Amino acid sequence: MKKLLLATVTGAAVASGAYLVSNQNESYTPLPELDYVPADTVFFWSQLEGFPYLKYLDVLPSAFKNTHQFDELFKAMEQGSPSSNELFFVNLFKAYSNSLNSSADFANTWGADDEFKLIGYSVGLLPVARAQLANVDTFLQTVKSAADNAGIRYKTSQLEGLPVTRFVIEQGSEKVLDLVVSTKGNWATVTADTPFNTENDLKIALAATQPTKALSQTGRIEQYIQDYQLDGHSVGYLDTTLLVDAITAKDPQSNTTKMLDSLLALSGNQDALNMVRNPECQKDFSDMASNWPAIVSGTQSIDITNQYADVKVSTVFASNDNKVLDAISKTRGFLPAHTKNIGNAMVSLAYGVDASQISPMVNTVWARFASAEFSCQPLVAAQAQSKDANPAALAMMTGMLGSLKGMSLSVLDMDIIEHAENPGMPDFKSLDLLLTVSADDVEALFNIAKSFAPQFASLTLPEDGSAIEMNEYLPPGVELNASLYLALKGQHLALYTGELGEKFANSLTEQTVEANGFMAFSIDSNQFFKSLIRAAEIAGEEMPEEFEKFIGQNTQMQINLDVADKGIVTDAEIVIKKL
Repeated sequence: MKKLLLATVTGAAVASGAYLVSNQNESYTPLPELDYVPADTVFFWSQLEGFPYLKYLDVLPSAFKNTHQFDELFKAMEQGSPSSNELFFVNLFKAYSNSLNSSADFANTWGADDEFKLIGYSVGLLPVARAQLANVDTFLQTVKSAADNAGIRYKTSQLEGLPVTRFVIEQGSEKVLDLVVSTKGNWATVTADTPFNTENDLKIALAATQPTKALSQTGRIEQYIQDYQLDGHSVGYLDTTLLVDAITAKDPQSNTTKMLDSLLALSGNQDALNMVRNPECQKDFSDMASNWPAIVSGTQSIDITNQYADVKVSTVFASNDNKVLDAISKTRGFLPAHTKNIGNAMVSLAYGVDASQISPMVNTVWARFASAEFSCQPLVAAQAQSKDANPAALAMMTGMLGSLKGMSLSVLDMDIIEHAENPGMPDFKSLDLLLTVSADDVEALFNIAKSFAPQFASLTLPEDGSAIEMNEYLPPGVELNASLYLALKGQHLALYTGELGEKFANSLTEQTVEANGFMAFSIDSNQFFKSLIRAAEIAGEEMPEEFEKFIGQNTQMQINLDVADKGIVTDAEIVIKKL
């Protein structure tokens, strides 16, 4: 969970940034460098407008930079006998890790400034990264220094008039590939020259020549910006259709397929994909991929100052399978208002689900696959196995949930102290908490729940929303100094304590249970980890060192999951304020 949280926050905050300028509503202006990106790139990631990275780096909390993970890698490498190749890449990681100490260090190491632009894509299977920098020579010198300290050979030459530096990666006495770095104006390019690409592939990767058809000619970026309400500053995608077609070799002449063939041959596994490389599988897999053609991500806005950063990112699993999307959409449930907005809770998790629609949704998806007309043998075999499954059991389970539409748990605030009578045990000096269950008929759902808990059999909740104190019903050994209340709030069952818990519980009365999402998660890292570490200190337990790095940085994150007419959507927002 810890690493997932760190990776999620870092990915949303670092990789997905864009800059919100005062004239945000201006139309998208294509970046000229897109003329060098092949239209058939399998993936694409970009920072299309100047991004104030140095300013952003000074605001970004040290915990989000994950430099401690690099330190662990460095120690592990030093304890072994690393090869020159391993030392080379470790040196680059060290340079990157050290450069994150400050914006000045980053600029002096990589030559970046506050007009940073970035594009990443593929030429066939060749990965390409290109960045607009203030000083490309600084970037190249850092890479050379890492090579010198590792004993890696490199040489500089010309390719179509461009200065090209090749860093030789060898295994024993045999060359594996060249890591290639070139500069063109204020752009630095990093790619590879491998046994499975041609010289023309390398020229395209280095932006020495343009591809036959460029991404800028397709209108794809403009379409994604329009379809998914992006701001045009940062856009990325994974083309699942091209990826599947390359695996099945639907177009044997595509650059990606030819490189994949060469790579398989070099590895001695040229027949590895034969099972799906036939006309039947090519058609069936392509048809399936066309229903979910891409994963698209991009910024909706970002505002960055010397003291503040606010990043909003949207990721869409794009789909045109209306039947499946409609079935999934019908399972959307209710998420309370306080769980969907950033800054309301220390930590909050809400699930919205229409229990009555889970079984129909599963039946629709299952029937969609089971009734499809496949000719590809692996799919035919999988289809035959799926027909043995029986979703009826799920219908029985979800039927017991009745009219359930959602549930949530929010720790709104808490102050941890040591228990007065039990030293070494954490206790709450104060606690604001709210647990909710929402349903069309929540009272009926509560009565069903009582049948599984005899101690609640005589418990009746007032219909006027008045609360009943629940402390006497707590399990043996569980104590709570504050009063814990249970109440019916309109179509919601609320279990709460504290002033904030009561405030948001009362607000539920005016909220009608309606489909408004699947999931909402939020966290205030400073408050949450401060309390977590305090509880660990009282209990005499050690917490991971990186948790302490969240203290002193006012960082809040909100993630919402929903479904729209164009696919499944995840919206994330991160707000960072210097304390």
